Amino acid sequence: MGDGDLAGLGSEDLEDVGEGEDDMDEGDEDVEGDDDDDDGPSDAARLKQAARRQQPAGPGPSSGAAAAGRHVGNLVADGALMMQTGTSDAAILQMETDELLGETRAAYGKGSGVEAVLARLKEALMSMPEHEVPMSVAKGFVEALGLTAEDSLTIKPPSAVTVVGSYAARTAVRPCPTVDVALQLPTDFLTAKAHLNYRYHARRAVYLVAVAHHLRDVSYSLFGEQRLEALHGDPSRPALLLAPAKADGFRLRLLPALAATTFALPRLAPDRNGVRAHAKPTTTAATAPASAKPAATKAAATNGQDQQQQAGLPTPHYNAGILMDMLLPVHAARLREVVSGPSAGHLGDALLLLKVWARQHGLMPPPPPFSSDAASAPASAAKPAVTAASGALAAATAFGGAAGGCLDGCVLSMLVLLLAERNKLAGAMSALQAFRAALALLADASAWSKGLVLARHQAALQAAGVPAAQLAAAPPVSAFKAQHSVVFVDFTGFANVAAHMTKGGLAHAQHVARRTLAMLDAPAEPDEAFGSVFLSPACPAAAFDYHWAVRLPPAAHWPWPAAPSAGAADAGADEEGSNGGSSLCRDRALSRDQEAQLEQLARQALTDRAKIVRVLRRPTCPTAQPDDLARGLVPLAGTSRASDSDDDSDASPDSESGSIPIWVGAVLDPLLACRLVDVGPSADDGPAAARFRRFWGERSELRRWADGKITETAVWEVPQAQRHTIPDTIMRHVATRHLPAGASVAAAAGALDWALSARVCPAGSGADVAAAAAAAAAAEKLGKQLRALEGLALKVVSVQPLSGVARGTAPLPPQPHPLAGGAGAGKGADGGAGGIPRCLDPMEVLVTLENSGRWPDDATAFRKMKAALGLQLASSLSSSYGHHVSASEEAVDVLLDGFAFRLVLYSGRDEAMLERMAVAAASGASGAAAATAAAAAAATPALAAAATAALAAAGGSAASVGVGAGLLSPEESPLLLTWHHGLISQVAGANASYAPAARLAGRWVAAHMMSNHVSPQAVELLVAAAFGGAGVPVGPPPGSRITGFLRFLQLLARWPWSLKPLVVDPARELKEPDRRALAHRFEERRAAGEAPALYICTPRDRDSRHWTSRGPSAPVLQRLSVLAARSAAVLELLLQPPCCAATASSASDAASAAAVAACAAYASACPQLPTPSGLPAEWAAVFATPAADFNVLILLRKEALPHADLALPAGPREALASAAGGPLKKAAAAALAASGLAALLLPPGGAVRDLLQGGGADTAVQQLDAPASGPDALSDALEDAPPLEPPPKRARAFLRAFPDKVVAAKGASKLQPELLVGFEPVTRLLAELAGSYGHLGTFCVDGLGGRLVGVRWAPDAFLPAPLRLNTAHTALPLMLTSSAEQEGKAGAAGGRVCVPNIIAVLREVKELGLGLVEDVVMPPSSAKARAAW
Repeated sequence: MGDGDLAGLGSEDLEDVGEGEDDMDEGDEDVEGDDDDDDGPSDAARLKQAARRQQPAGPGPSSGAAAAGRHVGNLVADGALMMQTGTSDAAILQMETDELLGETRAAYGKGSGVEAVLARLKEALMSMPEHEVPMSVAKGFVEALGLTAEDSLTIKPPSAVTVVGSYAARTAVRPCPTVDVALQLPTDFLTAKAHLNYRYHARRAVYLVAVAHHLRDVSYSLFGEQRLEALHGDPSRPALLLAPAKADGFRLRLLPALAATTFALPRLAPDRNGVRAHAKPTTTAATAPASAKPAATKAAATNGQDQQQQAGLPTPHYNAGILMDMLLPVHAARLREVVSGPSAGHLGDALLLLKVWARQHGLMPPPPPFSSDAASAPASAAKPAVTAASGALAAATAFGGAAGGCLDGCVLSMLVLLLAERNKLAGAMSALQAFRAALALLADASAWSKGLVLARHQAALQAAGVPAAQLAAAPPVSAFKAQHSVVFVDFTGFANVAAHMTKGGLAHAQHVARRTLAMLDAPAEPDEAFGSVFLSPACPAAAFDYHWAVRLPPAAHWPWPAAPSAGAADAGADEEGSNGGSSLCRDRALSRDQEAQLEQLARQALTDRAKIVRVLRRPTCPTAQPDDLARGLVPLAGTSRASDSDDDSDASPDSESGSIPIWVGAVLDPLLACRLVDVGPSADDGPAAARFRRFWGERSELRRWADGKITETAVWEVPQAQRHTIPDTIMRHVATRHLPAGASVAAAAGALDWALSARVCPAGSGADVAAAAAAAAAAEKLGKQLRALEGLALKVVSVQPLSGVARGTAPLPPQPHPLAGGAGAGKGADGGAGGIPRCLDPMEVLVTLENSGRWPDDATAFRKMKAALGLQLASSLSSSYGHHVSASEEAVDVLLDGFAFRLVLYSGRDEAMLERMAVAAASGASGAAAATAAAAAAATPALAAAATAALAAAGGSAASVGVGAGLLSPEESPLLLTWHHGLISQVAGANASYAPAARLAGRWVAAHMMSNHVSPQAVELLVAAAFGGAGVPVGPPPGSRITGFLRFLQLLARWPWSLKPLVVDPARELKEPDRRALAHRFEERRAAGEAPALYICTPRDRDSRHWTSRGPSAPVLQRLSVLAARSAAVLELLLQPPCCAATASSASDAASAAAVAACAAYASACPQLPTPSGLPAEWAAVFATPAADFNVLILLRKEALPHADLALPAGPREALASAAGGPLKKAAAAALAASGLAALLLPPGGAVRDLLQGGGADTAVQQLDAPASGPDALSDALEDAPPLEPPPKRARAFLRAFPDKVVAAKGASKLQPELLVGFEPVTRLLAELAGSYGHLGTFCVDGLGGRLVGVRWAPDAFLPAPLRLNTAHTALPLMLTSSAEQEGKAGAAGGRVCVPNIIAVLREVKELGLGLVEDVVMPPSSAKARAAW
C-alpha cells in the first residue's frame, strides 16, 4: 500500500487497512527479469570490463541498481573514492577497512572451543531419550494462543541438527557472534493440519522447553545460561539462546525447523488464511443486531466451510514465519554456496561490512545481552587495538532491541546474493567496492517499490522431495505486494525474507544508505568519512528530528475490533475445536499490529512534512527464561510478567502491550515541517474531500485561494514562537481522534524552550522572537538612514550587522528599552521588581566608507582621522533623524527604536594598516607599540573584554586599559567579522533549526559558567560543524532545535581535540591540498606548544588564531567535554525509548543491564510521565553544573549586575521527592541502583560525584529529597534570602535598574543620558582577578545573569613557590629545613618560598569587587555536607 492510499483513511478505515491492498498495481509482477531487457552492453561484457579495471560491473541503464547509481553517482565513476586504488586516500581507506575486518571477523577452526561445544551439543541432542512431556510446561504460552494445555506430547531427538546462519557462511560478526543451530523436529511430531490456528507454534514451544530442560540436566556448566529470544520480535516464535563459557565468546541459538515437505508450500502463500479467527466481521454473525444473531449463526452453520473461507482474511506474517522455519536449512545451504564458495571473492567481507554498518546506524538489532558479557567486557577492553570492535560494541547497545523491524543478517545476505546472480559483483572487487554496490541496491527506492525477487533455484527443494506441482504453484509477486509492506522474495519463490520489515524501517535504511554513498564517494576527509560510516554509533535521539511516545490505555485492543462473540468463535473453529486463540488470534501479535498501524497513521498525518517515519519496535524481554513460557508468551521488555510471581499469570498480553509506550521517530523536511496549512483535495472531489474531513475532523475547513481554487485544508494556528511544535500538535490531534480514549502522546520539540527565556519573560510568550524581529527591523531602518546621509566627507557605502542578534544566534536578544526609543516597550522589564533597566547591550554594525587615497600613513594619525569621521557621522545622524548618538574614538553608539547600535567604521585602508602592524610586531616592536597599532586599526569593541583579560593574564596592567578600548591581535580585522557573519548566515539560511540550536548551545555554555572562556563565535562554529556532520554518524543535518543541540553536545564530548583540528567549511571552499596543509600546520603548532586547545579552522581562519586563541585552556576544555557528555547523556535518556536510554550515558556494561531494568521500572510505575522515554522530565539537569566542581563561589550583588534578569529560569522538572512512597519509590530504588543512571537523574552536586564513584540504591533513594546544590539552584535559594549588609554608599552602584526614587524625582525622559551602553562590570572584575590570581586558579562565570563566580584552584597552586612582589601581601612564608634551605638557595629569591594565604586572597577579592561582590562562600569539604548545603 502506498502513501497515497492512506490519504483518505478515517478512524474506521484504519481497521480494514489490509483490504485496500488488493487494489495494488499488478503490472510489476515479473521483476526478476528486468535485467534481461537491459539496453547496452551485456552482463558478461560489463563484468569483464569491471574486472579489468578493478571496478564493479556497472548495472545496465534500466536496472534498479542503475537508478540508485544515477542518484548517488555512477557506480564506476573514476571520482568515487571507493573506486580508486592508486591514491593515498584510497590506500588509507583500504587499510582502515582491513583493520576493521580483522577486528570484527570471527575466528573459525576445527580445533576451536566453539566446534567442541557444537559437537557436544549435537551429541546431547541426538541422545535425548524419548519421553512424554505435558503441554502444561508451556501452559501460559499455549493458552495465550487459544489452545488447551491438557494433552501430552512425545518428545524424540531431532531428525537433524544443522549449523546454519552466519557461522555456516563464515560471516559472523564480533562482538558476541552467534551460531545458529537448526533443530529439525521429528516427522511424526506434527499433524497434517498443524499449520493452522497456531497449533505448530504451541508444539514448537513445548519441544523447545523440553530441549532446554534436557540440556540443563546434561551439563549446565557446559552450555551455560539459557535465554529466550523472539525471532523478529514475534512472541509466538521463541528461540533458545545459550552462552557456553568455553565457546570462545560465541553464543548458540537453537532454532526449531521443519522439513521442506512438512506442509504444502502453496497453503502458506501470503494470500492464504492460516488462522480461522483472523476474519473480517460479517453481518451474519459478528455484526448482526442482537435479535438477529441466532438466525445469523444458524445460517452461517448451514453455509459451512465456504462461508468461513469467504470471511477469513489472509495471514501473510503468520504464514511467512512457518515458511522461514521450513526453508531454514535450504537458505543456509544456498548462502554458504554463494558467499563462501571458491568464486565468492570478497563477498563475505562485504557482508561483514554491511552488518557492521547496519548495527552502527540502528538498522539491525544486536544479539541480546547475557550477564556473562559484563564479566568478559574488561578483558576485551584491555586489548590495545580494538577501536573498530569497540565501536561495533557501542553500536550493539545504541538502538538495542528497538532496531528490529528493519534489516537483519538474512536480508543482507540475500541482498548480496541478488547482486551476485545479477552479475553486479566481480571477483576482483574489494570488500569496500562490493559494500558500495550493495548499498546502491539498498538505496534504490524504485527497485524496492516493485519488489526484489531472486532467480528461482529450487534444486534443494526438489532434492528434499517437494512435489513438482507445489513448486509450480509459487505465488506471483503481486500477491506478496498486496499483503506485505516490503517484498524480497527468496530463490524458492515462496518466502518473503523481508516480511518482518516495516515501511519506516526500509525508508530509514535507504536514507542512511544514500547518505553513506554520498559521503564515501566525495568525502571532505576520508578518515573522518570512514569513522562516520563504520565507527560512530547512532542513537535514536540524534538520528531523528522529532520524538514521540504514544501510550495506549491498558487492555486496548486497537486496531483490532472487539473480542469475537461466541457465535463468531464457533464459526471460526475447526474440527479439533481450536480457533486460533483469544489473545493472539490474528495474523501477528497485537503489539506488532499496533506499531504498524501507528506508523501508518503518523505517516498519513505528517504527509510530505516527513521524509522518514519509523516506529521503533518494542523489544521482547532479554532476560526471559524457558520456564517463563508457563506464564504466557515471550513478554515485551519492561513488563514484569517474566519475573513476577505466578499470581500475575492471568495478565493478558493485551494489557502489557497497552501499558508500554510506542516510540515514534521522524526525520522531517526542514522547509515543510513548520508550515501552517495542510492543503487537501479540491472541494469538487466529493469522496476525497469526505475522507479528508473524516481524518482531520474539526481541523478541516474549506479555503479559497488567490487563484480561485477551493480546497479542503487543515490549519494549525500557533504563535510564531511555537511553530516548531506544529508536528507535536498534529500527532496529539491525530491520537485524540483516531486512537482509543485515554491514549496520550509525549513530545519533546519544545521541551527546552524555557531555556531560551529569561526569568522575567515566561517560556512560550514569544518575547524573544518579537524582540529579534524588532531588532532586525531597527537595524534595517538604521542602514537605510546611514546610506541616505548627505554632506559626509566619505559616503557610507554599505552597512552590515555583526552581532549574533542579526544572525539569530544570540541566546537572549535584547528587549526594546523605553529610554532608547522603544514605544512603551521594556517598562517593568525587570519582572515587576521596579525601575527601568540602566544598561543596554549594543549590537555591532560595520559601516563601510568609500575609498580614498588621502588617508594618512601614520597609525596615530589614521586613528584620529577615523575618529573625526565618526564624529561627523554622529552629528549628521543626530541632526537628520533626531537619534540619541554618542561618539568616541573607537565607535559611535546610536539609540534607535529601543535598541543600541554600535557603529564600527571601516575603510579599505584598514587592511594595509594591519599588515604594517604585523610587520612591526615581527620586527621586534614593543608590546605597547603593537597594542597602539591594533587600536589604530579600526578594531571592533566586541573583543575588548577578551583582549583586556588576556593582557591582564599576561602580566600587564588591566587598570591601564579602558573598557571598550578594543585591543585586537595583529591577525584580526573587521573583515574577519564579516566573513564569520557570512559563514554563519549561510548555515542558518540552509538549516532552519540552526539558530535555535545555537541559542541553546550558548545558553548551555553560560549555564555551566564558561562564558568567559568560550567566545560566542566559537560556539557558533561548533554548532555549524555539528550541522555539517562532524563527529557524528552518517545522517542529514538536524531538523529540530533539540536534535541540533544534542549533536553539538556529542561533538564537543567526542571530538579528539588533541589529535586533529575541527574544520568548519560548509561551502566546501577548502580543497584536499588545503586540508592537508591545515593538518600539517596543526601538527607543527601542537608540537611547538602554540596550538590552542580548541582548534577550529575556517577558510578565513586556517590557523585558529581568532576565536579560540585566548581560550579555553586545556583543563577548561576537558571540563567542557565532561559536562557535554553528561548533558548529552541526560538528553538521550529523556528522548530515547527505555531500551535505548540506559546505554547513552556511556556507562559500563555491568550498569547497562541494570539501567535497562531501571528504565522499564520507571515506565511501568509512572504511566503518565511527559517524556518520550517515560523518565521524569529532568530537562533542567542539562543546564545544571555541579557546585562540587568549584572550591570557592563568589556571590555577586544582584543590584549591581546589568543582566541579573537574564538568569536561567527554573526548568519544568518533575520533583523526584514525589517518590517518597508507593510503587514509584520501589521503581526509583531499582533505577538508582545503577550508578550511571543515578548520577544523571539526581540533582547535580557532591551526591552525584559520590554515586559516580560507587554508591548503593539506599544512598541514592536517600538523596531524592536532598536539595539541589548546583550554582543555579543556589542562586534560586538566594532570591528569597534576606540581603546582607549593603556596601558603603560610595560603592553602592545600581546597574540592574534605575531606583524608583530616581525615576520619580527626575522623570524617565531625563534619564536617557545616564544609560550605560555596553558596560560589563563582571568582565572587568574577572580581568582584575585573572591578572592578580590567574596563576592560582580558574575563574568561571555565567555571562547571562549568573550571580556566582566559580573558582577552581590550580593543582599546583599550593606548592611552595618563589615570592611574587605583587602578591606578597597574600602569601605565607615557609620555614624550610636546613637541607631544603640549602637546595632552595640556588633558586630565585635566595630560597625564600611561600604558599598562598587563601583567607587573605579571598579578602582581597572582596575588596577588589567592593560594591559588586556581596560575599565569598566556600562549600564544605565533605561531600555529604556539600549535598545538604
